[in-house]
Amino acid sequence: MKFESSRFGAIEVDEEKILHFPRGLPGFSGCTEFIVMDHDKETPLKWLQCVDRPEVAFLVVEPEQILLSYGLEIPEPVLAFLGWQKETGDPRDVVVFVILTVDGENLTANLRAPVLVNLENRRAHQMILDDPQIPIQYPIRPEPAKKAEAPAG
Repeated sequence: MKFESSRFGAIEVDEEKILHFPRGLPGFSGCTEFIVMDHDKETPLKWLQCVDRPEVAFLVVEPEQILLSYGLEIPEPVLAFLGWQKETGDPRDVVVFVILTVDGENLTANLRAPVLVNLENRRAHQMILDDPQIPIQYPIRPEPAKKAEAPAG
């Protein structure tokens, strides 16, 4: 399958790689098919690129890449919606992403609305968490640059 993206130009994708969001994403109900693309080889960042509306794309990352303590309990009804069964499924088949927002020089992650993907059947869902303690705009700061040491001599 080939489609034209406003951000990346022409994209050719194997239809077996398309993720299906039966309920769409909140605020983007008409967007039900996406692909995941690497941002570049040097970062863990990826793009969640909409196939239905090629002008829609979200920068995403696996939450452990930005916050090691991020833990997520996925309720049974959500796992069932994804088509994943605890008795027979491999936990590595469910991947979690968080959507990033760039505002000027600020980069934040929405930890309260993770995107869940069942890699086996390519079914996906954005889960909205009720806990107000989990930030919608978790700041991501680059590591401070190390000062160059003066040459010995």
